[in-house]
Amino acid sequence: MSATPAAARYPSERQADIVLRDGATAHVRPVRADDGPAMRSFFESLSPESIWFRFFGTVNLDWAAKWSVKVDYADRFGLVVESGNPRAIIAHAAYVRIDYARAEVAFLVADTWQGHGISTILLAHLAEVAEQHGLSTLVAHVLPNNYRMIQVFRESGFPVKIQSTPDALEVELPASLSAEAVERFEERERIGAV
Repeated sequence: MSATPAAARYPSERQADIVLRDGATAHVRPVRADDGPAMRSFFESLSPESIWFRFFGTVNLDWAAKWSVKVDYADRFGLVVESGNPRAIIAHAAYVRIDYARAEVAFLVADTWQGHGISTILLAHLAEVAEQHGLSTLVAHVLPNNYRMIQVFRESGFPVKIQSTPDALEVELPASLSAEAVERFEERERIGAV
């Protein structure tokens, strides 16, 4: 089930320029093994609240950076969003297969870039990749007071099921884009093209 990250082919076809909610553009691409230092810098730039919402507590940033770039592009897949000149990482999203049909997803967006639709775009990209690798369901664990992330899932266009667990809310959604989700992304692209 898990290939060696060094042996996996880099999926360059997954790179794309994306249009954000406000019409700004950024670049999304699969994470690479050599992104570790850039991921560490990204984590260092985040507020304690953003770190808490992502990791449910404090975290060793060296460990987080190494974990974030440990991918095989099938069972463990990660994306980064970059902006600026020179480009810097402003978001990270990943899925990790948890069984034959499901993967857990997680997102982290730089504080100043939150609310621009980045997580929603990353969700669509991850869902497409997950489906191509035989996954049918995505699962996320969200702290109950992480209202923004809960709203991302609710407004994504994916049919979501949310249930309470002792430590978090568990969000479950299909790994296939619904017609409503496709329509929302196409509308954003039309607005951004104007």
